Amino acid sequence: MRERVSLYIYENGRILIFRRIKENRAYYVAIGGGIEPGETVAEAAIREAKEETNYDIVLGPLLWQREQPGEYREFAFLVTLFSGELALGGPELATQTLENQHIFQWQPLDELSQIDLFPGPVTAGHVARIRELAHSFT
Repeated sequence: MRERVSLYIYENGRILIFRRIKENRAYYVAIGGGIEPGETVAEAAIREAKEETNYDIVLGPLLWQREQPGEYREFAFLVTLFSGELALGGPELATQTLENQHIFQWQPLDELSQIDLFPGPVTAGHVARIRELAHSFT
């Protein structure tokens, strides 16, 4: 089963996500990706943040861990401490075309449960947990 880290990078009441356009379809994806062989969950989170956003992060608390049977196991983390200039990198930049786009979007936290975000769903309970922990770490 594939293991994945999701990073909920929080600033000023908003979460950084990707708006994806792929094969004429638009959808949203949490920052993050697969855990590579021999890599810890924390190492994967730090690597994915750097690859996808160019941010150096301090990994915050685990928000949730959940499994989509037969598909993936997700480890979702809050990130409130980060530095660097936001820039797309890694495989996402290498495969960027008009038909395959990764567009950064700062999504208001209160609207996060209203969009179709992968991996998901992100429920009102998840949003409440992000809000609660973000206020204690900012």
